[in-house]
Amino acid sequence: MPKDRVISKSNVSDGPEVLRAVPLARWMAKKERIDLSLVKGTGPKGVILPKDVERFRTTQSAMGTVVPTKKRLASSLARKWAAKKGISLEKINGTGNRGRIMMADVTRAMEKGAISPNGQGMFGQTLPMTQMRKAIAKRMSLSAFTAPHIYFFSDVEMDALNKRREEILPDFERKFKIRISINDFFIKAVAVTIGEFPILNSRLKGEEIYIMPEINIGLAVALEEGLIVPAVPQADQLSLAEISQIRTDLVDRARTRKLKLEEIERGTFTISSLAQFDITFFTAILNPPQSGILTIGKETDHLALREGKVITKKIARFGLSVDHRIIDGVLAARFLESLKNRLEKPALASL
Repeated sequence: MPKDRVISKSNVSDGPEVLRAVPLARWMAKKERIDLSLVKGTGPKGVILPKDVERFRTTQSAMGTVVPTKKRLASSLARKWAAKKGISLEKINGTGNRGRIMMADVTRAMEKGAISPNGQGMFGQTLPMTQMRKAIAKRMSLSAFTAPHIYFFSDVEMDALNKRREEILPDFERKFKIRISINDFFIKAVAVTIGEFPILNSRLKGEEIYIMPEINIGLAVALEEGLIVPAVPQADQLSLAEISQIRTDLVDRARTRKLKLEEIERGTFTISSLAQFDITFFTAILNPPQSGILTIGKETDHLALREGKVITKKIARFGLSVDHRIIDGVLAARFLESLKNRLEKPALASL
């Protein structure tokens, strides 16, 4: 009679690691073409549950990415779309894992005019919406048709703030190895001002107004597929150096589609700047479920009289959009006025 074979723990551990997942999770991963080795299981002993697969898929969709698979250089959607439009994948640079081509890459190339389907331009062509664009469309439609928006504008003198930045820039770069941005001052100033007006940090929950316990300032980052808004956590409690380091990291990872869903969803107030364009002011739709968003236009030169002399000063127009269900006009005006005073006197405001 043959002896029973004994499998020791060392025998088991020497073999390849086995991914543990419930059958439904495996089926979902196969359907969505998700590599289970990339999914973190939250079940007993790390077992992958259906909700883990769904959370992973949602995270990838929010960042506009297509979940990578191991043995493909292009997603199936990218292949189908390229084939339909008669486009060679050889002409497209992939931004996915290991250079994998995603549908967004095909669409982006067409939008840039780098590739002309069937030898023609874009006019008359139909372009698919990326997952990120679909998510943006859904959220913005919800915001526009749910929250009654009200808008406020104020011209802010930027000379003192620009001078303040130039004064501390050399020491800042030498000490912290990072270049401070004017946006870092905006993030800090907005966060501190919200500390005076907590209602700007609120959202609706049913028929109640819930004031969020942390002030997390989101900064809109422009990607070719649309805007994504990572947020600096507890910005009111951070120094300018800490804000600058966190902001730089978030923006870099936003542009390489490496943000975590938590970093996108934790925002309680948003800043959107078009100062790099020839746009003096603009209105913005609220980033739901937030109740406020600040817009910033480009700086322009204005003539003014000071002590009987004509001078020039840099002016930037700030806009505030708020949910009128939560925030009244007078309160919004006071918030914007306080922010303006803080930015125009950065030394007194410890910015």
